[in-house]
Amino acid sequence: MTLFVALGLFVVVYIVGVVAFSRVAYPNTTIAGVDVSLSNASSAAAKINSAWKHYKLTVSGEDFSWTYEPQSDEPIVNGEAAAKEIIGNNEPLLWPSRLATSITGKNDSITANDTIDLDQKVDLSMLSNAFDQQQFEDELGNAIDAFNEGRTGTFEASSSYDEQADKFTVKKARSNEKLNRKNVIKFAEIELASLAENVDLTKLGNDAYDPLNGTLTDDQIQAACDAANKFLGVNVSLKLNGEEAGKVDGSSVLQWISFADPANPTLDTSQISSWAAELANSFNTVGTTRWWTRADGKECAVEGGDFGWTIDSDRLAKQVEDAINNKQTDDIEIDYSQKADTFTAKGKPDWKAYIDVDLSEQHARYYDANGKIVWEANFISGKPGEDATPEGVWQINSNDGASKLIGAKDPKTGKPKYESPVSYWMPFEGNMVGFHDATWQNDKSFDDSNSYKWCGSHGCINLRLTDAKALHDCINVGLCVVVHS
Repeated sequence: MTLFVALGLFVVVYIVGVVAFSRVAYPNTTIAGVDVSLSNASSAAAKINSAWKHYKLTVSGEDFSWTYEPQSDEPIVNGEAAAKEIIGNNEPLLWPSRLATSITGKNDSITANDTIDLDQKVDLSMLSNAFDQQQFEDELGNAIDAFNEGRTGTFEASSSYDEQADKFTVKKARSNEKLNRKNVIKFAEIELASLAENVDLTKLGNDAYDPLNGTLTDDQIQAACDAANKFLGVNVSLKLNGEEAGKVDGSSVLQWISFADPANPTLDTSQISSWAAELANSFNTVGTTRWWTRADGKECAVEGGDFGWTIDSDRLAKQVEDAINNKQTDDIEIDYSQKADTFTAKGKPDWKAYIDVDLSEQHARYYDANGKIVWEANFISGKPGEDATPEGVWQINSNDGASKLIGAKDPKTGKPKYESPVSYWMPFEGNMVGFHDATWQNDKSFDDSNSYKWCGSHGCINLRLTDAKALHDCINVGLCVVVHS
């Protein structure tokens, strides 16, 4: 008997519920931002019509966010149609479960589906004639265009490398995707049709974006990232003569990975060669201008000559390629075809001990590595014009003692223009120009800084015999010679 009473009571309650929820909204139901909980169609319509200006629709997902707030002076929401639509979708026969759902959370005015049908025809009957659909689409479209402006929509090494993870990732690659303008607007209108307050683009999944390169799937992007990650792992310091000269790590390598075929990244060796050539050029000092302050305080500058660093850029490129392929983590000593005394910033002196040949003073000084004068003397340089002493940074090429200096042939006689035996020959420009004794010069001429103008050499640095011997006795081949004005 008790069972039949309980069953009868349940049926009565159920029927009352069916009747009630055929006429009123469920608890926690909002329409256009207006709470119409347990309101009938007439009451709900009145609430909506009096508070429609509070309605707004926010479209968001990932880093995108845009909010639509009606600016019309006339209601854009048709309160009567909206209330009738929402209550008409109450499914009163299922009121127990619908009621339980509404009580436990906000009952939005749209029922979420697992998939969004972007081909459906949008029914905007809950909106009034004051709603400007074209304006809505234009404003949302402009926001999407602005969001897409900084995104290339292609799968690129630079946009797929995650610095924190130190590798290429699908998530980072997809950060370069462009929103699909058509799909996002259509989805926003579908949600707007039911007067939802939020449009969650993540519900669209991949349909929210244009595929990278128009064809790549997530699996293909993952495969490409895996292939690109094989080039990572190198972490080496570049050394030049033992000094720090650069670094090659993941952030360096990513700019050398080519995604010409997006699914099959390769190492672009031509880019490595270009990088190596540029780096080598930043280290090469032969013939470049150097500025320095001499030990006596004089500010000096010079360019030209053959002393300095010359880096083998092809060899450097090969060293780096091998390091990448082997995921090397120790130092790389940069190969060079010619070295100076020390590695410094370009433009600074890269010598230690050197002979300073000051053409303006007609005086030479040999400074040791500590800036102390080891030897100094007056000299007579080349006569102005074709025989002027070449300026630049050079080095002593030989120091064998006596030699015979032979000039070019005279076209008229076919014989050398001069043959001058010297006791000390110390060439620095090839074997053509150098220091040597010049016993044929008047001794007083060495003390006149203008004498080179009338009794100058063919380019060499003429010295008194005693000064030439003293220099010969204290220098070695390879010593830097700086000739400047």
